[in-house]
Amino acid sequence: MAEKLLDEMIVKINQITTSLGGTIAQINQMSTAIQSMSQKFSEETISVNENIRLIVEVLKQFRMKSGESIQEIADDFNFQIKELYENKSIEVITEEEKKAIDIIRQAAKTVSNNLYYAQLLNVIQSIREETNRIISRKEP
Repeated sequence: MAEKLLDEMIVKINQITTSLGGTIAQINQMSTAIQSMSQKFSEETISVNENIRLIVEVLKQFRMKSGESIQEIADDFNFQIKELYENKSIEVITEEEKKAIDIIRQAAKTVSNNLYYAQLLNVIQSIREETNRIISRKEP
């Protein structure tokens, strides 16, 4: 009887060991899959970061170029005002017109800044949409 009980215990222990072996194999497969997903997510995150860096660099270049263009216009405008002043023809301009010229200068600067911020906001929104698209694609 004790021998039969011992044999049954050995059989049960072997079954448990086999079951644990299968469970360990499944856990190892899950671990490998998780590591693969983590690696792919890291690679895509790095790719997104690089794309953001490139977009920011393009925006900086655009900002510098558009700033240069606006600066050229402002310099030309200032040169013409200076020329008018030196020729005394500016004396005929009324105070209201002088204020209007100052307002135009301020408006040009404000428009330039607003254009830059609008473009930056548009890029950020595009990045946010792309990130959401990537994240939603990852979810099962």
